[in-house]
Amino acid sequence: METTESMKEFEQPMNPPPSNMTLAIIGTILGLCSPCCIGLIIGIIGIVQANSVNNKFNAGDYMGAASAAKSAKTMSYIAIGLGVLGILLNIISIMAFGGLGAYMEYVQQTMSEYGFDQ
Repeated sequence: METTESMKEFEQPMNPPPSNMTLAIIGTILGLCSPCCIGLIIGIIGIVQANSVNNKFNAGDYMGAASAAKSAKTMSYIAIGLGVLGILLNIISIMAFGGLGAYMEYVQQTMSEYGFDQ
């Protein structure tokens, strides 16, 4: 016979783990600013993982739900980091050209060299 102590190991928690959906959405939005929009892709993966947390918990897979929550959090932090990196790179590139006006002149000059001016 099993004791009640060993039965407690197999009991499921009543509440699902936090899904981190808000963090995943913030990561996706900031991921738009990342180089080559890689943060956007990682943020979308974070949203998918955050969405699967409740589905897995309702299906009785608590370990899968906890794993999906951790994955969503990790992907969200990576997307946020890439977004912040992209913003910093844009600020540094603008500062390197001597301000926004000089940067816009450079962009217009480059566009006219390649025939994109109208």
